[in-house]
Amino acid sequence: MTTAQFSSPDAEMVADFFNDFEEAYQASEHLLLKLEKEPSNDALLNDLFRRVHTIKGNLIYVGLVDICPLLQSVEDVLEPLRKGQLRYDDLLSDVILLAMDTTHELVENRLQQQASNLGEAQMQSICEKISRIANCEPSQRTAIISQAIKALDAEAELAAPDSEFSKHGVVLNNDLRFFAQLLPAIDQRSPYWAGRTQRIAELALNMNSAAGAPIDANQLLAAVYMHDFAMAFLPLELLHKPEKYTAAERLRVQAHVKTSATLMQEMGNWAQAANIILQHHEQCNGAGYPNKLTESEICDGAKILAIADAFDACVNSRAHVDQPQRPLIRAILEINRYAGSQFSQDWVNIFNQIARPKRTQSH
Repeated sequence: MTTAQFSSPDAEMVADFFNDFEEAYQASEHLLLKLEKEPSNDALLNDLFRRVHTIKGNLIYVGLVDICPLLQSVEDVLEPLRKGQLRYDDLLSDVILLAMDTTHELVENRLQQQASNLGEAQMQSICEKISRIANCEPSQRTAIISQAIKALDAEAELAAPDSEFSKHGVVLNNDLRFFAQLLPAIDQRSPYWAGRTQRIAELALNMNSAAGAPIDANQLLAAVYMHDFAMAFLPLELLHKPEKYTAAERLRVQAHVKTSATLMQEMGNWAQAANIILQHHEQCNGAGYPNKLTESEICDGAKILAIADAFDACVNSRAHVDQPQRPLIRAILEINRYAGSQFSQDWVNIFNQIARPKRTQSH
């Protein structure tokens, strides 16, 4: 893709365009999430189609014609949805979310006169993969959607598992080395846990650093390393159960926070980490466990860990059903959806700085 600028350089016109574009973009995101709960809602589908079509028209008006094929491919999918020829679900929602997010990024790059790393051939390939969804055989649908998601979401994970933590103020000691040595065994307990602890640690430490490091980095890292230690001792048939837990099973799973926290407390020198572990499933609205604490009663380390843990679970939620991982944009929106209720709004704001540093944060 070239870095050609707008056909008309009028600053007021460009500002008006971007304000309209930003409004339509955010509205589209919210419509997609609503559609997951009401997939047969024709009014929502028609509204989404109008938003996408309007954005495409505005792109043409200001000279960004080369971005339009991406939105045209989205329209190719929305049209059979509106006619009832295609079933809407969250997999399809992921594709459209990613396409809209990619459009947003391309527009921002152009406004800032930055080169895009999405070439013309790659753009064409992505559009073809999205458009194929509209006419594919039902038996091929998941595989074709997976190809589209991978093409759109080719970025690396938010954090590399082997990142060094010293930049966050972590000073390794014998206890931390011991916890780190336990991780491979814990992560191997379930094939769906591989690498998750390191990913969560990197995000949690990044959030802490972005906020000025209010939590001791060693305590936070220890809490991340050991927060699910007791979970590894539960039966695999319980850990991998696809159906909802019974009341008794739910209590059994929830007990892991007290067990893990107690082990950390017994070691000495890890009281803060133990408290983070004990509270990381509490919710700001008081609906969490084990003690139904509210936001003012929950420590900051637990607020960070709650977000990092939920984010990783959302991105990797499909591992156990052999479907594509959730794209980052989806997981980011999910975290923001529960800001102020399940998660601390202040810490979600910090999370947004890490997860979407170049995006408008109001969702």
